[in-house]
Amino acid sequence: MNNKIELLENTIRNYGRVIIGFSAGVDSTLIAFAANKVLGKEALIVLARTETIINEDVELARSLAEKYKFNYEEIEYNELEIENYAANPINRCYYCKSELYNRLLAIAEKRNIPFVLDGANADDLGDYRPGRIAAEENKIRSPLIECGFTKQDVRDAAEFYGIPNHDKPSAPCLSSRIPYGTFIDAKSLSMIAQAEKFIRNFGFKNVRVRHYDNSAKIEVDNFDVERLKSFYDEIEDEFKNIGYENIEIDDEGFKSGKLNHAIKEQIENA
Repeated sequence: MNNKIELLENTIRNYGRVIIGFSAGVDSTLIAFAANKVLGKEALIVLARTETIINEDVELARSLAEKYKFNYEEIEYNELEIENYAANPINRCYYCKSELYNRLLAIAEKRNIPFVLDGANADDLGDYRPGRIAAEENKIRSPLIECGFTKQDVRDAAEFYGIPNHDKPSAPCLSSRIPYGTFIDAKSLSMIAQAEKFIRNFGFKNVRVRHYDNSAKIEVDNFDVERLKSFYDEIEDEFKNIGYENIEIDDEGFKSGKLNHAIKEQIENA
């Protein structure tokens, strides 16, 4: 691990000046930490505040920035106003990432910063990730991929550094809970955010509330499904207050990227 960390630090050092798209997830936090360590104020760490990031992640980003004295800024815009995004096509992430990268590149051009970095890791190359196309089109650098970091490598390196969110569960944007082709609006995103926060308050780590109009399907880790069921009456009451009429617990349990698996299989079999 020491060799990989040294490679990552040297790779980032050689960029010289960078902007990092920051989300407070473990991947972008590792990049932000390493860049801050080797480049100091020459690394600008930028969080995009939009409707699809939960308040807890914004608060975490700010606390990390304060803890490590990042050169930190926030930008804010409405993702639902991005052309084609709200219609929720299967390549929705392409439009989201394109907008983000365009905004980061505009800052980079204005401040004469040569590189924009993201937190993609080597495992992301094996999933359906239309956002990677946007990264390639915009010449975004992905140091974790360049240095061969898997997700586990990222967590190990973050733990080595003592980064507090090294074991933070992956948290794709809230839109990922809505089936492709279903229109995304602010009300749906708010319902999902409230519902998932309520479940997390019971101590569940990996939580997804799949949103089907007025129906919700809850996923937690497979080993936690029975424990989740013990709270069903409380969950049903709260979810109905949020606006859901039908509430189901997924017996299969949490599986990252569940809505993407069918698409990936179609692509592989084409």
